[in-house]
Amino acid sequence: MRALRLLMTTAMFSLALSGVCSGQYGACRTAFDFETAADLSNLVYQCHTWFQLSDRHATKGKKSLKVELYPPAEYPGLKFVGLKGQWKGARYLLLDIFNPMGKDLTMTIRIDDRPGHPPYEDRVNHRVVLKPGQNTVVLDLAKLRTSGTDRALEPENVHRFLLFANRPKGPITIFVDNIRLCKGK
Repeated sequence: MRALRLLMTTAMFSLALSGVCSGQYGACRTAFDFETAADLSNLVYQCHTWFQLSDRHATKGKKSLKVELYPPAEYPGLKFVGLKGQWKGARYLLLDIFNPMGKDLTMTIRIDDRPGHPPYEDRVNHRVVLKPGQNTVVLDLAKLRTSGTDRALEPENVHRFLLFANRPKGPITIFVDNIRLCKGK
């Protein structure tokens, strides 16, 4: 009996560590954890943006994505593409972002749920303030509206999302990890 109890405790602990158990945001699935170079295949390179896998500030596994953004670009950042259908059934988007800059950073998350490059008015643009140190950004997808038309986001139609700085005055470094989609409760 004692061995069975020990086995059950170990199994429950393992499930909790693996992220299978549902927490505050319900069952989550990892979209990107940057453990292998394969996660970089959904990123589009842009001028004035440098990204690479890093052993620092990982929140899931052993690696994160180190991102460096440079002026004079207007909107340097990460662009994730090829996401059609991946967000279906998701209620929350969560991202772990480490800010080593020693001051607050304002970033924008843009989500496109229309093909092509929808105009500003027909896409979600959400500003987030990253405090120095570790941040977990949580977006309730059911509450997100487009910037001009006030249309509800359609998670099942998301084609791409971006994380970018708006006209940075100097270089910016952040570490991104454990981007996940959660179903909610």
